[in-house]
Amino acid sequence: MNIIDIQDITKDYGGGRGVFDIAFQVKRGEVLGFLGPNGAGKTTTIRQLMGFLKPDKGKVLILGKDCFKEADQIARFVGYLPGEIAFIDSMTGMEFIRFIARMKGMKELGRAHQLMERFELDPSPKIKKMSKGTKQKIGIVCAFMQDPDILLLDEPTSG
Repeated sequence: MNIIDIQDITKDYGGGRGVFDIAFQVKRGEVLGFLGPNGAGKTTTIRQLMGFLKPDKGKVLILGKDCFKEADQIARFVGYLPGEIAFIDSMTGMEFIRFIARMKGMKELGRAHQLMERFELDPSPKIKKMSKGTKQKIGIVCAFMQDPDILLLDEPTSG
């Protein structure tokens, strides 16, 4: 069975912008990387995998589930690092990590603490006072803390 199955998706923003007729599959254990210039459609494709955007045409499936219709179920076993993380600046890093953990239905933060130690991350300051690199570490902890079966990383080395 394919873990990820993208079947001829199109997301047309007009003026030749968007993604057009993309199709590929990813099997368990495989790693796939998107390379391309800015505006090539990498983030648009990932946002469709996360269920944030509905394709104009085609299907986007993770483990046989429709990424748009069943996004809430998919989020429980997918770790996601967006290219630009929408932080809540008034929170501390730890408050944000706990917030994301609650959204994912996580009760235990042991893995998050291991990752924070490994990255030498102090999550106690307010996010608005953190550097871009420290914010990126918070995002990486959030993506990996549930030890997900599938990781979707958009610009993981940024910052």
